[in-house]
Amino acid sequence: MNKCILLTLLLIMLPARSELHGRQTGTSVPGERVVLFSDRNLYIAGEPVLFSAFLFPGEEVADTLQSRVLYCELITPGGIKIAGNKFLIEDLHASGFISIPGDLITGTYFLRAYTRHMRNYGPYSYDYIAFKIINPYREEVQAAEQSHGVTGNNIDAGNIYNSGSPFRISTDRSWYGRHDTVHISIEANPSFNTALKGLSLAVVPEASVSAAMVNLPGNDHLKTDQYHVTESRGITITGRLTDNVTGRTLPYKRVSLSILGMGKDFMAMQTDSAGRFFFPLPAYTGYRDLFICTEKAAGPEIKILVDNDFCRSPVLLPSGKFDLSAQEREAAYRMAVNRQLGSYFHTDTVAQAIPEPGDGRAFYGIPDDILYIDDYIELPTLEEYFNGLPTLVRVRKSKGEKYFKVLGTQAGLNNFEPLVLVDLVAVDDPAKILAVSPLNISRIEVVNQLYMKGDETFGGIISIISRHGDFAGIDLPESGIFINYGFLAGNSNAFSSVSPKGNYPDTRNTLYWDPDLRLNQNRSAGVSLTVSDLTERYLIVLKGISDEGERIVQTFPMEIRKQ
Repeated sequence: MNKCILLTLLLIMLPARSELHGRQTGTSVPGERVVLFSDRNLYIAGEPVLFSAFLFPGEEVADTLQSRVLYCELITPGGIKIAGNKFLIEDLHASGFISIPGDLITGTYFLRAYTRHMRNYGPYSYDYIAFKIINPYREEVQAAEQSHGVTGNNIDAGNIYNSGSPFRISTDRSWYGRHDTVHISIEANPSFNTALKGLSLAVVPEASVSAAMVNLPGNDHLKTDQYHVTESRGITITGRLTDNVTGRTLPYKRVSLSILGMGKDFMAMQTDSAGRFFFPLPAYTGYRDLFICTEKAAGPEIKILVDNDFCRSPVLLPSGKFDLSAQEREAAYRMAVNRQLGSYFHTDTVAQAIPEPGDGRAFYGIPDDILYIDDYIELPTLEEYFNGLPTLVRVRKSKGEKYFKVLGTQAGLNNFEPLVLVDLVAVDDPAKILAVSPLNISRIEVVNQLYMKGDETFGGIISIISRHGDFAGIDLPESGIFINYGFLAGNSNAFSSVSPKGNYPDTRNTLYWDPDLRLNQNRSAGVSLTVSDLTERYLIVLKGISDEGERIVQTFPMEIRKQ
């Protein structure tokens, strides 16, 4: 079936009434609080949801104790995660986008934001935005899970600030032709003396914005059985060690974590009295492989349990029967056509993550010595390379067991065991390492100084690099686990408000987005943008939050006509 015909048929089949868009209100939460804004409330499957979030850290919280990581998720009304990412909080603000999967069925969904600290109070303490997603290529429509808890109607040109209009919004012309440049002026009214936490500005189709509120339960629902650490230094991976037989937690055991591939890193620490571990991670972006393991003395029956990075606590949000008003149906049709054209011409307006450059060095930097296996005649065992060549490592024997010793003159070097790594994974069983064939080894890097990593001190580092990145065929610790872990979202705030050049069609549904609009000393701001190919009515939407937590939403109409 022709895509355009299918698109039209689906939109005709949908009922013509709308009551649900949303935002959480009125929940008083101890500690931190997040206020979330999005560019609009109506999307086509495959589009990005642009968002801006402002953090209220709570009273008398020192800067060094404030959360620095925001978790933002697209979820169903039943709390099932569809997509999500982590974003760095800077100056109590975070912004970015969440991509809607292209195969998501038509229905009502929610964007929510929270910090790790807020998980101590449960999912009803988070901030939520409800919106509608249309998939013109699938006939299914999401079934209702709840039918209560939403109040409010669609926005008209005006405001919902309860103290009058705090801003004057104006444009340089009453209407515009396609590809014209719009100049927008924003000025705070003299009577508006409230201090602002932050502002965001969007220019979007008129029927794609809603001011409805989602009413969630109060503090009696804010319960959790687990303590979640405040991520004041960045992303932190947490978990605990247990005995696989008895289920008891294992305190004061060494746990090591290796970051493999680009951005090679290693860290080690001991579990606390409750058997828990906490690893603050570097500010990397994208997904990377981690390997977590324990010391040999912990035994083969150990189990490593890693906490979910995103919230999995149950929550039920209001959804009701899905429907669209006549205005929403018309706007959704035009937006779906734009999305379809954009897929042909690749005119994405949101920049995707760019891999970080790296020099390939391990966390310890330039080693003090490097033994290249191919520089010497072939020897049958690794022990002969260590003991027979002029290296900074020797293999010694005590009570029938072999161990490694790093040679050096630094005081205290002999008081600690060296950290032995194979492709940056800690292996504290010398017998396993010495059993590896030298043919599988490319080089051995040595640091012959005391080295502190996490809360552990090592008597030097012996880093064995395999030829093929396969850990030289060694059996890694039995208790170890591999995790493909998501770090921060990268380069996710870029948004272009400029029309594509040449003969490419302008398929932007959001014409402008500034997640953190800054006012000058006169409490005013000016922005410019180019309009698209569509002839329709848009809204300039200014959203903000005061220092006292009062939300501001003001709109101003903008029209594009045929010239």
